[in-house]
This record gives sequence, C-alpha cells and structure tokens, in this order.
Amino acid sequence: MGAAYLLLVLAVNVLWFGMGFALFALRPRRALRLLIPRTAHGETSARALAASLPFLGGLNLALAVLSAACLWAHEAPPLGPVFLASAVAHATQWCWNLPQLQRGGRAGGAAWDVLCGPMQLIFIVDGVCALLNAVALALDI
Repeated sequence: MGAAYLLLVLAVNVLWFGMGFALFALRPRRALRLLIPRTAHGETSARALAASLPFLGGLNLALAVLSAACLWAHEAPPLGPVFLASAVAHATQWCWNLPQLQRGGRAGGAAWDVLCGPMQLIFIVDGVCALLNAVALALDI
C-alpha cells in the first residue's frame, strides 16, 4: 500500500495544483468573483488583485509540475521534500481560510464566504490534501 499511496497523493497534487493554475493564472476574473463581492469589481484594489492572481497560479503550476515530474520519474527520487512542500501549501491555504470562516463570511465582515459554493470545495479539498501529504511524508521517511 505504501508505494501506491505515495503515487496516488502525487496524482492528487498534480490535479489540484493544476486546477489552481487554471483558475488563478488562466481565469483570474473568475477567481476574483470567488473572493470579492461583484459590487467591488471596479475598484482599483480589485483590479490589482485580479492582476496579481496569475502569480498565485504560477506557484500552483510549479507544484503541479514538481509532483508530475516525481510521479513520472524513471527512478523514484526522494519524495519527502515534495510531500512536505505540498502539505505546507495545502495547510496554509486551509488555515488562511479559517479567519474568514470564523467571521461568518461576508455577512460577518469577512472578505469571502468559506462555506458557500466553490470556496467550500477549496476549503475541504485543501484540508484533505494537507492530511494526505502529511501521511505520505510520514510513510516516505
């Protein structure tokens, strides 16, 4: 189970980080709709955020490529650093959504609703992926 689990977690990383790249780098206006109210889209700060989201997409792409390279490597490289970096990436995304969740979403003054629509999926998947990568790290050590 150990080797198969490690490959599965790498594949999940490729898919999830690849989806992050597609959303943030290729469709930043769509991502903006998840993060701020539609009424604020014309503000200067919203335009700046939309222009900066492709940077987040680029980081997601880098993690997807790193996971894919390890997944398809002919000789298995040490995977611990990949799982560690991926666990931290997922965990920070999950943790930085907690204050938004604790404020009660936009109605409570938070920047976005965590338990509504696509943000709920992102919150859940990042939490699960953080745990999957942490377990993979423990298995690979």
